[in-house]
Amino acid sequence: MINIINKLSYSYLFTSGKRNLSMMTILTTLGIALGTAVIIIVLSVMNGFQEELKKRILGAIPHIVLEQPTTFKDFENILNLIEMHPNVELAKEYLEGEGVINAGQNTLGAIFRGTDTTEISIFSENILDGNLKTLDDNKNAILGDSLSLSLGAFPTERVNVINANQINNFTNIPKLVVFNVSGTFSVGSEIDQNYVLIGKETFRKLFMKEYGQGIEVKLKDVFKVDDTVKDLKEIINSDFYIKTTTWKEKYGGLFRATQLEKIMVSLLMGLILLTAIFSMMMSINMFVSDKRREIAILRTMGYSKNNILQIFLRMVFILGIVGVLLGNLLGVLFSTNITEFFQILSSIFGISMMSVYYVDYFPSIINPLQVLIVNVCALVLIGFFGLFPALKGASTKPGQVIR
Repeated sequence: MINIINKLSYSYLFTSGKRNLSMMTILTTLGIALGTAVIIIVLSVMNGFQEELKKRILGAIPHIVLEQPTTFKDFENILNLIEMHPNVELAKEYLEGEGVINAGQNTLGAIFRGTDTTEISIFSENILDGNLKTLDDNKNAILGDSLSLSLGAFPTERVNVINANQINNFTNIPKLVVFNVSGTFSVGSEIDQNYVLIGKETFRKLFMKEYGQGIEVKLKDVFKVDDTVKDLKEIINSDFYIKTTTWKEKYGGLFRATQLEKIMVSLLMGLILLTAIFSMMMSINMFVSDKRREIAILRTMGYSKNNILQIFLRMVFILGIVGVLLGNLLGVLFSTNITEFFQILSSIFGISMMSVYYVDYFPSIINPLQVLIVNVCALVLIGFFGLFPALKGASTKPGQVIR
C-alpha cells in the first residue's frame, strides 16, 4: 500500500495523462525557491556589510581603553597578563589625543595617534603612501586620505598642528608644531576623515601627558567586550580608579542599528516566502477539491483517512523540499557572484551603484547556520500550511461524493 501511496503522490505532480509537470507544481516550486533564495541573499549581504563595518571601523580603533590617573605599576607585566586573557589578541600603551591641524586656509579638528611599526590596528595594512617607519623622524606625520584631501595637504607638503591644551608660558598661545606629510592611509571608513598618525616620542612631547597612563586592547570577539572588561579589571587589581572606555560607547549604536536592520529586512523578505507557501496551500486546496471523486473511490476501496492524508502530505513535502533545495542553490550562487551581477547591471545602465559607499563591491558572507535555520523554518511553515488541504482531502466523505 505504501508503494501505491507514493505513486499517487508523485502522479499528482504531473499533468493528468501526461509526463509533463503540472503548472501548479512548477509555479509552487518556483515560488518557494525564490522566497528561500531572497532570504539567503539578504542575510548574506547584510552579514557582509556588518563584517566590513567591523573590520574598517573596529579594526582601526581600540576595542577597550584602560586609563588611570597614575602610572600602572609594572606596566610590561600588566600587558602580559592582559594578553593571557582568552579573548584578548593584543595589548599596548594607549597614545591618542585631540588637536587641531592646519594647512593654508583650511583648519580641522583631528585625532592624533602615537604609533610605530608595532601598530596593532589595521592602519599599518592600509598605508597608501609611505610607511610607519617614516614616523621615527619626529617631524613626519601620516594623514587619512580624506583628511589630507580636505586640508589640501598631500605627501611632501607641510601641516601645522595645534594643541590647545598646551599653552606656551611666554607667549600665552597654544603650542604649534610643524609636520611633514610623509604619507596617507585609507581604511575605508570615517576614520580616514579625522585620524593623524605620528611617532610615539613625538606624541609624548606634543601632548605632554604629565600624569596618567592608558592601555589599549584589541579583542578576538568584540561582542564580548563587557565580560572582558570585568575580567581585565580583576586581572589588573589596581588600588587606583581605572577608567574604561569601549568601542560600544562610540559605535555601539551603529552596530545595534545594523543588527536591527538585518532582522527587519529578513522578516520583510520572509513575507515573500510566506506568500509563496500560502499560494501553495491555496493551489493544493483547489487541487484537492478537483480530486474529490478519486478520493471517494480510494476510500471505498479500503484506503483510510490516514492514507489519504499521507498522499497529500507527501505531495506537499516533495514540492517544499525541491523548492527549498532549489532556493538554496539560487541563493548561494547569487550571493557568491552578487558583485559581478551588479557590475553587469552598472555597465548596462551606465550607473555606479556603489559610489556612495566606502567599498566598490557588494560584500557577502554566507552563514551555514543561518541557511539551516531558513531551511528548517521554511519546511515547518510548508508542513503547517500544507496540513490544511491534506486534512480537507482526508475528511472527504465518499457517500456524499457518490450521491
